[in-house]
Amino acid sequence: MPSRYDILARSSSWVVVSALLLLLVCTTPPSMAQERPDGVPHTGIMNGEIWFASRYRYEFVEQADKPADARASTLRIAPGFETGYFHGFRAAAEGEFVVQVGPGDYNDTINGKTQYPVVADVPSSELDQAYLESFHLPGTVIKGGRYAENLDNMRYVGSVAWRQNDQTFDGAKVTTEAFPGVTALYAYIGNVNRIFSDDSEVGNLNSNIHLMHLKSDPLPLGTLTGYAYLMDIYDAPALSNASYGGFVEGERALGSAVTFDYRVELALQTDYGDQPVQYDAPYARVAPGLSWEGFRVSPVYELLGSDDGKAAFQTPLATGHIFNGFADIFLVTPATGLQDFFVEASYKMPEKGGSLGWLSGLLLLTQYHEFRSDFRDIAYGSEFDAYANLPLGYVFYAEVKYANYRADEYATNTEKVIFGFGYVY
Repeated sequence: MPSRYDILARSSSWVVVSALLLLLVCTTPPSMAQERPDGVPHTGIMNGEIWFASRYRYEFVEQADKPADARASTLRIAPGFETGYFHGFRAAAEGEFVVQVGPGDYNDTINGKTQYPVVADVPSSELDQAYLESFHLPGTVIKGGRYAENLDNMRYVGSVAWRQNDQTFDGAKVTTEAFPGVTALYAYIGNVNRIFSDDSEVGNLNSNIHLMHLKSDPLPLGTLTGYAYLMDIYDAPALSNASYGGFVEGERALGSAVTFDYRVELALQTDYGDQPVQYDAPYARVAPGLSWEGFRVSPVYELLGSDDGKAAFQTPLATGHIFNGFADIFLVTPATGLQDFFVEASYKMPEKGGSLGWLSGLLLLTQYHEFRSDFRDIAYGSEFDAYANLPLGYVFYAEVKYANYRADEYATNTEKVIFGFGYVY
């Protein structure tokens, strides 16, 4: 018998397919595309776009508490399309296919190979996105269906695009610039399609999530953002929470070649919905940076606070891989909280000609982290990370990532080497 998630996925896809068929019947040819007098866009359904993304990845993981090393060789294929505007409507759909194409000596979270470390790239075939958008209200876009969402720096809500299977959301959202000086967003999420695939018991989270977000136009101090994220996660009540906060970010030129950028963020998280533990935990992030001729250096402090060890600040819908080290040790914050003191240095090669032209766009990045608890000041460990990404022409790229976590009083020594080769059209 199909689960409620299967039914939801089928319903979403049929809604989009039906809408597309209607548009195909009614649309005007591209040569007759026009802008309606009332401002509602209309270009014809065929004036849309298609895309195709593919990525091969080999990931090696050595973890001190596992008897065998992980070796995962997978391929991700993601074709999609988005229609042109039809009397103020636009629709899109994207499929996602992850296949194992080489060594499968890894724990993908559902294959039972627990003698290996986890590499959460599960072979799967899914409807990644299927949504319909309306542009009928002035300065406002309404979207409904299954969609990816990356809010701000993805600390709270993200598509986890680093993994082969994206995280997407079933629900609706409204984005509007109708209010002077402010961009406002409200989103409702009724189901979270997680990276573990529909075959996993935790691959979907039935939820009642409300995301509220306000962002100012640039001000003398910088851009101001405020938010309230209310997450009642029925299938994982221990992850339910409410977070209220905001940040300021901006940049200043220091002379002709040096730029100073900054981001300062504060938030408070409390229990919400079916959360079984009553708690209050703070969040802080201070991230200044200096840039010069493609180089950037940033010392960062991030706090995910603890309420006396009862519970800690959690971000269950985040793109967690880009925070607190590439080894993914702290995807779930320990109950004693987390303080992350780190320095990041990067360099991006400008466009060059001659013999070095093939290095144009090369990105090199390194990080060094020191991790401590918030409650009881426990020395968790340290981590060194490195990353390189090289564009190969207009549609190909290659990337290499390295992570080395050295444990003191939390988790265990973990080392990762990851190679990827991708194509985006």
